[in-house]
Amino acid sequence: MPGLSTKGDGQVPVEGAAFTGSFLWKSLRLGFWNRPRGENLLDSGAPFYDTYKTLDGQYLAVGAMEAEFYDQLLKGLELDAAELPPQMSISDWPELKQLFTERFASKTQVDWLRIFDGTDACVTPVLSFDQVSAHPHNRERGSFMKNSSGEEFPRPAPVLSRTPAEPCLASDPAVGEHTVEVLQDYGYTSTEIDKMLASGVVECNAVKAKL
Repeated sequence: MPGLSTKGDGQVPVEGAAFTGSFLWKSLRLGFWNRPRGENLLDSGAPFYDTYKTLDGQYLAVGAMEAEFYDQLLKGLELDAAELPPQMSISDWPELKQLFTERFASKTQVDWLRIFDGTDACVTPVLSFDQVSAHPHNRERGSFMKNSSGEEFPRPAPVLSRTPAEPCLASDPAVGEHTVEVLQDYGYTSTEIDKMLASGVVECNAVKAKL
């Protein structure tokens, strides 16, 4: 995207951000958010949908919501479902969460990943930015790329076989780097652009060629 810069009062449309939250609004009627914050199915209230600290201070994300995935989770944790409260017994969630917390804290992240590797328990590592691209899954799929400056970024998706995306590997433009070019493309004259620059309506930070 060109480096166009305009100055205004700081107000921006929020409709796009609101639309991405459609699921939250639609799920209100399903009872997903009837309880206080942190006690619901998807906001860390459920013991099978949360993150847990491991013995080495790392973290694992757990999303074993469906019954078949939950069974795999219990198997990996060496817990007997017959000796535990039902999965959806909300009043027992704090007890289950404490039990899961203690279990996950008994082994390192790598140990748990070996246990859950190849299963459908929905247990994944919480990775730092430095670790993401080196993860075997992402490395095999080439999920991350580097631009001409060596900066890493996610590969465009979806990955289409017949018409794959052609990402731009040039460095990101500076703020205001292409202000004049963009305004010219929209039909503004040089005189009009000069007036906008002089009054501070727009900002231009032309960058010299990078050799």
